[in-house]
Parts: sequence; structure tokens; C-alpha cells
Amino acid sequence: MYNLPSFDQLKKLNDLDPKAFEALREQLVNDCIETAPAERQHRLQGLQFHINSRRELANSPMESCISLSRMMHETFSDMHNSLEGLAQLTAKPNTERNITTTEFVFDSKKTADILTLSSTI
Repeated sequence: MYNLPSFDQLKKLNDLDPKAFEALREQLVNDCIETAPAERQHRLQGLQFHINSRRELANSPMESCISLSRMMHETFSDMHNSLEGLAQLTAKPNTERNITTTEFVFDSKKTADILTLSSTI
């Protein structure tokens, strides 16, 4: 893991040299993505692209923060809905629709004549 500069040092770097701060941020993010398993790196790069796009579209740091927070809440909501759907699928059978034999009407009449076969064949 990294020994990150303190918050105060990062703030000072951003105040004095925003480009250097941004370069450090990008380097740390890329290093983190590179340490992820290879099969997840493409997804993480796509996610970081999405994050960077939202940051660039924002008119202020606060708007950027709110936009990213909203994105996280949407993702958590999607995950929650997926888990709820999975829970319903794996719940006890017939909990959503209680099926009993009383729902079916069985006709007690014969529906066909029973033929008697002779054993002389």
C-alpha cells in the first residue's frame, strides 16, 4: 500500500500546484487499478473514465462531489434491488403465490370408456 501525504499536504499541493496534484491523483488511481486482478482492470478503467467525465462536467468541486455521491447512491440502489430480486428468487417455494390443491377442480366423471380386453388374443 502507499504512504499517502497528509490531507494538509495534499491541500497545500492542490493550492500551490493543481496540475501536480492532479498528476499525483491520476498516478495513484492508475497504480490502484493495476494492482487489481487482471479480469477486473478493464471494468475499473471504465468506472474511472465515468468518474473523470462527471468531474469534468461539474462547474465546481462541490457539484463534482454531489454528482459522484449521486452516482454512488444510484449504484448502491441498483445493488440493493438486485439483492432483493435474488432474495425473492431464493425464498421458500410458493411464497409469492400460495398454490394448493383447492385451486384445482378435479372432475370425478370418467373422461373415457374403459375397454375390457379379452385374453384370447
